Amino acid sequence: MQRVALFCGFFSICLTVSVSAQNGQKDTSTPSWLPKEQVKKDTATRSNDLKSFVSGLDPVVGASVPGGKGKSTNLSTLFGETIPDLGLRVKEYKSQKKDRKAKKEKARLAKVQYDGIPMQSMSVKYGSGDRATVENFHVLKEYKPMNEYVRATETRWYDKKSRKLSSSVIKDKAQALPLHGSYKKYSGENLIEEGYYYMGVKDGRWVKYDTKYNLIDKSVWNRGFPAESRITYYDSAHTQVKEVMPVAFGEVEGEYLQFYKEGQLAVDGKYDSGKKVGRWVEYYQFRRQRKKETQYPKTAWDEDFEPFILREWDDKGKLVYDHTKDPRASAEEEETEN
Repeated sequence: MQRVALFCGFFSICLTVSVSAQNGQKDTSTPSWLPKEQVKKDTATRSNDLKSFVSGLDPVVGASVPGGKGKSTNLSTLFGETIPDLGLRVKEYKSQKKDRKAKKEKARLAKVQYDGIPMQSMSVKYGSGDRATVENFHVLKEYKPMNEYVRATETRWYDKKSRKLSSSVIKDKAQALPLHGSYKKYSGENLIEEGYYYMGVKDGRWVKYDTKYNLIDKSVWNRGFPAESRITYYDSAHTQVKEVMPVAFGEVEGEYLQFYKEGQLAVDGKYDSGKKVGRWVEYYQFRRQRKKETQYPKTAWDEDFEPFILREWDDKGKLVYDHTKDPRASAEEEETEN
């Protein structure tokens, strides 16, 4: 009996040691419900490794890709080497939105101002039916003084009293609104002329069309002067204009102007293909009083025409010479008086 009891006690001790050893050993086996692939380690242990960190953010896609022969792939393979930076996309979207807003605001301002100056839309109509002439234009909201030098050129303004356009000298500034902004002229339903005005004078590109919308004339202006004009000045700061030699498409063409140093008009006339044509006028310095008129041929092709003095005045305004009865000047004299 003693031997049996001793054997049972020894067996119990061995069994207890075996169970304790099994409990102390860590179970490293993978549960059956997990995929049979190695579980990734904690990303905190490799946060300093950029490639490993990006790899951790690039999950495996279980679905097969067409042409991939059933193999799994990842997002970076589908969209490129790296996943797009959403932060840059947001900045790009905001930038594009800002540009669209700026363009929209520019388009809105173009309807109410030209070159930064407020304007308003108006129109006048002459005649009726299919032969009616319509002019759509913009004017300044209130009268503003024009440049002293461009006043010598052809200016256009709207007379609020007569409700018509005029190119004559402005006498009542309260009733005058200089043209400013886009201008279009129609004959019936046909557009025949269009361009822009700046403070009463032509500016930018001007074109004319026939009734079939074929271009028949084109010119480019810079605030009252042909854009290619050769302008000379009395001063180095270019504030006192001395002479404006009109140039259009490389040729001397258009209205010539010469000024006194103080800004008064001294001489005006016209060039055609580099030659003086029509009537040229010289002025005394003050009160824009005429001094002399000289007649040149009506076109540049009249080579046999000899220029001659039509009229001349003294500094008091008294006419001292008159040759307007010359047949070569009669027709133009009538046009000037009208």
